[in-house]
Amino acid sequence: MEPHFLGLHFFTMCGIISFAKQTFLVILNGSDMRMFREFLKKRWHFYIFGIISLIVIDMLQLFVPKVIAKAINALQTIKDVSEVRFFVLNILALALGMLFGRFWWRYFIMGSARYFDYYAKKNLFDKILSLDMHFFDKHRSGDIMAYFTNDVSTVERMLGIGVVQLTDALFMSSMTIFFMATSTNWRLTLTALIPLPGIILVSLVFGRLIFRRSRYTQDVYMELSGYTEETMDGIRIIKSFSILPKIEELFDKKAKEHFKATMSLIRVWGIMWPLVHFIGTLAFFLALIVGGPMVIKGTVTLGDYIAFNSYIGMLIWPLTAYGMVMNVIQQGRASLQRLKEISNAQPVVIEPEKPVKINRIDDISVKDLWFKYPGTDRYVLKGVDFEVKRGQFVGIVGTVGSGKSTLVKIISKLYPVDRGKVFINGVDINDIHSYNIRELISYVPQESFLFSESVAKNVAFAMEKFDLEEVKEYVKLSAVEEDIEKFPDKYDTIVGQRGVMLSGGQRQRLTIARALMKKADVYIFDDCLSAVDPETEEEIIQTLRSKMKGSTMIIITHRLKVLQSADVIYVLDQGVVLEKGTHYELLKNDGLYARMYKKQLVIDE
Repeated sequence: MEPHFLGLHFFTMCGIISFAKQTFLVILNGSDMRMFREFLKKRWHFYIFGIISLIVIDMLQLFVPKVIAKAINALQTIKDVSEVRFFVLNILALALGMLFGRFWWRYFIMGSARYFDYYAKKNLFDKILSLDMHFFDKHRSGDIMAYFTNDVSTVERMLGIGVVQLTDALFMSSMTIFFMATSTNWRLTLTALIPLPGIILVSLVFGRLIFRRSRYTQDVYMELSGYTEETMDGIRIIKSFSILPKIEELFDKKAKEHFKATMSLIRVWGIMWPLVHFIGTLAFFLALIVGGPMVIKGTVTLGDYIAFNSYIGMLIWPLTAYGMVMNVIQQGRASLQRLKEISNAQPVVIEPEKPVKINRIDDISVKDLWFKYPGTDRYVLKGVDFEVKRGQFVGIVGTVGSGKSTLVKIISKLYPVDRGKVFINGVDINDIHSYNIRELISYVPQESFLFSESVAKNVAFAMEKFDLEEVKEYVKLSAVEEDIEKFPDKYDTIVGQRGVMLSGGQRQRLTIARALMKKADVYIFDDCLSAVDPETEEEIIQTLRSKMKGSTMIIITHRLKVLQSADVIYVLDQGVVLEKGTHYELLKNDGLYARMYKKQLVIDE
């Protein structure tokens, strides 16, 4: 082989190796290393076998033009049909080899990419479930869904077709150049290789643009997905307010923004793809200009020239694949960067390394608690002192935004607090694992949420096996038994998404039944009966009080009449405990509680 060609071949291989190195660095730098290490540890051998299968196919493809060249060159001297049969059988054997090889690289490489789709979604789901309320306060459910539907799929393409294209680009390009040079004429090969550095340069330059625009497009898609999900959740409110034109206008604005971002990315593709293909096809033009006279003069045989053109056709695909690989890799890199943000998110509630195990809750005490939500500057609770003993019925009332719900969320360890402020059984809440605490506390928030399951399965939530009679007992305690019995399917009635088939009061009472089914030490009801009438609320509270003696109950309500039998009532205003006492003691104080109670009596009359 001539020194000139060796120099060019060396230069080409250096460019290819540099491209491969940059590609793998892009993948590694843009990924969550821990997740990728675990994934590669499980599937690296699959990729090895898949790449070997792909290389075998590429080698078989490279031998096809050589066989064809020999057949064409031998046409003038063939005397027996059996010689033709020999070439035909060779081509058929190569085709069969490629058939089996293509099955195996699809099985190993594309199968591994599909496994990553499952593996990444499972890890992402587990990660999101491990995060605390602070994360969900900042991220809409539609935004989170975009990570599952868009970003994971983009990375899957990178690990599937991206690996295939990269292998083809690296191996096919280098081996095709080698076969071109050894099968025909090195000068002809040298001429045809002139466009190669241009394709690599174009791919690298446009790759940076694709990454930036892909990241922006995916961010816009997340915003659109979040808005759509939010609109679907609130469709009944939207219709009741008769603001469909305004909602449609907002959606149109966000959809157009996504369209413009996508078109911006497509414009880059639209320039890069034809440019890469144009540079690649220049090889045919140069081969014709240089190779045509060589065939006429007899320097190159007709069979070798045809084989050379076949190799050029094979070379165009890996050259074009450089652009495709860069496109897929850069989009995958943008998605990996977004997934890494979720993967690196940490809960603000720090669990103890050696947690103290508690088997029941005898008392809860809060001492001089000053609290502000993570990432904010305003104190929601200011110097709060609060105490609950086992078996007590405790009421929490106050003005709007006074910190009532915040206090019970802190008791449930949904948000972080400083040491020495909140104690359970005399143990600092920071020394007890949140799972242990929530196992013993049954918390019913203000927003009643039901899953799209039957009534019975919603009440017996997260229980694989349950006694229907027990479900009925707690449904009766929650004063919703009559309503359920009127349903055609009774306890097998599907309540619909978020319990849409039920009224607001029915949903609230079923969430109470679900909380009671848990059989916890402490029950916290956070204004969860606001949708039922005052008489029903009072009836439910008194029934729970009499039927569940020995259990601790903390009730937040704006209907003060239901707290007449409470052991102690805390009155909050602007994050401060203004008053504390029984119903009648607080009425005698003639403070905020007494004023609120008198105002409610006037309204009721």
